[in-house]
Amino acid sequence: MIIHQAYQFKLKPTAEQEQLFRQYCGAVRWVYNHMLAQRSAALQAGQNAPTTNEQIKQLPLLKRQSETAWLREPHSQVLQDAVLNLDDAFARFFKKKSRFPRFKKKHGNRQSFSFPQSVQVNGNWVFLPKIGWVAFRRSPKRNRYREIVGTIKQATIRHKASGWYVSIVTQQEGADPKAVEITQTNSVGLDLGSIDLVTTSAGMKYPNPRYYRKTESKLQRTQRKLSRKQKGSNNYHKQRQRVARLHEKIANRRLDTLHKLSRQLVDENQAIFCEDLNARGIAKRMGKSVGDAAWGEFVRQLKYKTKWRGKTCVQVDRWFASSQICSGCGHQNTDLKLSERIWKCPRCGRLHDRDFNAAINLHDEGLKYVAAGLSETLNACGETVRLSQSARLAEARISRL
Repeated sequence: MIIHQAYQFKLKPTAEQEQLFRQYCGAVRWVYNHMLAQRSAALQAGQNAPTTNEQIKQLPLLKRQSETAWLREPHSQVLQDAVLNLDDAFARFFKKKSRFPRFKKKHGNRQSFSFPQSVQVNGNWVFLPKIGWVAFRRSPKRNRYREIVGTIKQATIRHKASGWYVSIVTQQEGADPKAVEITQTNSVGLDLGSIDLVTTSAGMKYPNPRYYRKTESKLQRTQRKLSRKQKGSNNYHKQRQRVARLHEKIANRRLDTLHKLSRQLVDENQAIFCEDLNARGIAKRMGKSVGDAAWGEFVRQLKYKTKWRGKTCVQVDRWFASSQICSGCGHQNTDLKLSERIWKCPRCGRLHDRDFNAAINLHDEGLKYVAAGLSETLNACGETVRLSQSARLAEARISRL
């Protein structure tokens, strides 16, 4: 079994290297916007848009022109990667997974570029082609530094509010895990919520930390100070960085909690069953609480971690009425309101905790999916949904080049 894993470290670049990072980001942004303008103009005129290979072949021609001769400075594959990113954006758009690609902004919050190969790591240094060796801060783990395991396939340099980071994707060969029969005792059903983040069919409840809600008052004060600054001034940019760092801190705390919880659940169970929630639709009613819970990110972590361990993660159809069905007699209480956290079954008289009852029903329904051989995610129409490939692998990029 081939395992792909990503490692993220904070870089410590020199002033010259940081200037190169910004130049690379600007070149990637210009190429992306230039190629997007070409495709958009062709589609609006009713013509066939240029293919990815045709646009990649334009890059050497652009480097020979005096107006765009500065494109010679960045690594060639970094610019090619920008065209591949645009191709992926259009592929997701035509599959109705995202909106039409938009132009990148100079001061946007996603400034990055990628090297598909020739990246090396030696101690606390990473080698980037045409940039050189850049120092990074290695995270300590159990009195030892975290080692990068596997063959390096790709490195992405990304700018965040707290500085520059490198994400290294590696590939390693893993032993195929032995098949283990999924039973009632070695599997668990999960009900996701905003009050309790996870309620298991075994009766465990993991509260939602609500990091955004806890930091909301501090965030409001920081944003009020930003609104009082003159836009474009030095003080405005300094305060904007403070707001961005606060948002980043909230996101990091949330990710840390989700990683620890998902790892615990995967280690303790052979199969995990959860609901395929429509988070975007629920967010229209519940707003910030849905984003603060990050259900989508939690399920994504469960999926790839169970895959690494040779275990199973199944999402039950979102139209399955897990909260309304009595786990004792099977009666469906269609009059159940969202505000009722504890309800009594009108048929058998059993008293239910709403979340615990839903977790039990999801567990039972998930076992039926496994018995029927339906290990893939089902959508509302009952059709199989393929997992989105948001992180493209380096070998796939090289083959396309």
